Amino acid sequence: MKQDEPSRTALMIARQRAAHQVLDHGAILDDPFAMKILGEDEKDVLQFANRHSLASIGRLITTARSRIAEDALSGAVERGVRQIVILGAGLDTFALRNPHGARQIRIYEVDHPATQAWKRQRLAEAQIALPPWLIFVPVDFERDDLGEKLVAAGFQQSLPAFFSWLGVVPYLTEDAIGRTLDYMASIRNSEVVFDYMEPPEAFSEELRQLEKARTEQLKKIGERSDRRFEPAGMAALLRSHGFCNVKDIGFQEIASRFGGAIHGLAAGHAGVHVVHAKH
Repeated sequence: MKQDEPSRTALMIARQRAAHQVLDHGAILDDPFAMKILGEDEKDVLQFANRHSLASIGRLITTARSRIAEDALSGAVERGVRQIVILGAGLDTFALRNPHGARQIRIYEVDHPATQAWKRQRLAEAQIALPPWLIFVPVDFERDDLGEKLVAAGFQQSLPAFFSWLGVVPYLTEDAIGRTLDYMASIRNSEVVFDYMEPPEAFSEELRQLEKARTEQLKKIGERSDRRFEPAGMAALLRSHGFCNVKDIGFQEIASRFGGAIHGLAAGHAGVHVVHAKH
């Protein structure tokens, strides 16, 4: 992404979450802030949602991965985790919907400075108050030291943490992915939920062409999205960083569990996985 501009993909994901509230009545992810923070008319959101026959699959993936992450997060909080780190938060609204407010958790939202400034502006314009447990941490994943930035914001590296890392891995270099995994592994009893994509061959034909066009479009605006992994390769990578308890949820399972909640879900197979890993 360009240094002084917010992420275009963060806007796209926010539109998908908002469309899910309108078209699917929040059946997978109930988010009363999705439309407010976006600041767009329902008509515009529906136009975006109906722009392509396969848009429903994107809506499924976006909402299902957040639901999987938030369910896992609830389990971590039940086990005593009080530090939540949302990496690449975009316009994510979990901190606003936080059902664990009574547990005194702290939520650290980490994102590129330009995207975070844009989010703050969106919140202010929507007159949405910042909750006391939310801490913004501006970080450029390719250039900054994540640990240093988090500690400066009050994060305690000696205590357990849950990391939500959605929609980020495909946009990072292998070096940045490795550094981030190393950092998460350095936190005692850490766990993470993230998503990754397989090579294009794992996508059904129409989705493969759509993904190819999207990747080319992102390259033009400086947001490459070309980091791909085979499931066995991802499992090996996680093991090499000390994550021994790994649950990899493929697209077929995602569609089986959540697909019925998506209005007019198109046929097709996406090589998308959501992983829940514990150190």
